[in-house]
Amino acid sequence: MAAWRAALLVTVLAGAGLPPAVQAQASRAELEQRLERLERMADNPALLELARQVEQLNAEVRSLRGGLEELQFALDGAKEQQRAQYLDLDQRLQAVETRASELAVAAAADPGAEYQAAFELLKAGRYDEARLGFESFLAAHSGHELAANAQYWLGEIAYVERDYEKALAAFGKVLDGYPGARKAPDAQLKTGYCHYELKRFDRARAALRAVVSDYAGTPAAADAAQRLAKMDAAGQ
Repeated sequence: MAAWRAALLVTVLAGAGLPPAVQAQASRAELEQRLERLERMADNPALLELARQVEQLNAEVRSLRGGLEELQFALDGAKEQQRAQYLDLDQRLQAVETRASELAVAAAADPGAEYQAAFELLKAGRYDEARLGFESFLAAHSGHELAANAQYWLGEIAYVERDYEKALAAFGKVLDGYPGARKAPDAQLKTGYCHYELKRFDRARAALRAVVSDYAGTPAAADAAQRLAKMDAAGQ
């Protein structure tokens, strides 16, 4: 304890900033009084509590600073992950766009591929898309060997959708524009069917008889003969 008091006394004297001569003249009693005040301050619970709180605050500051560094590190990592996801999505999008462009070029170079794509849509029952496909094909390749088929399938789509007037117009374009086409017998047959559905029985008979006479020996002629027999039986 004596050593601690002596050290504290030296500290007080040094901290006082007094010249050595003045320090030598200071009374022992005055120094003892100042030392006692310092000891009381050191033993003051309030000061000790304040010192403890200050140290606690310093510890919290250090902890918060560490948490902030961790958060910044996590944020940087999240940014990098987001950037990687964006680049991946961009690359996938570019791949799709490239593939779509390649298909478009292929369709332009090979009209048959464009026709086949529309036909596949028809088989899948996607009539609106198939219609657009066949119409696009005809607009670009009206003189192609598959043009009559495309026109015929437009009529079939309308027939399936029970739009018989529209179907008649489409089948008529096959007969007028491509009279020698492979689909001509079927177009003539479906013309008779459309009139039948519209209850125009005289016109239906005329169309069906034309199939039997003009395309004898074809499946379409056989179907026309069967329908005519059915109409005879029903008195239509």
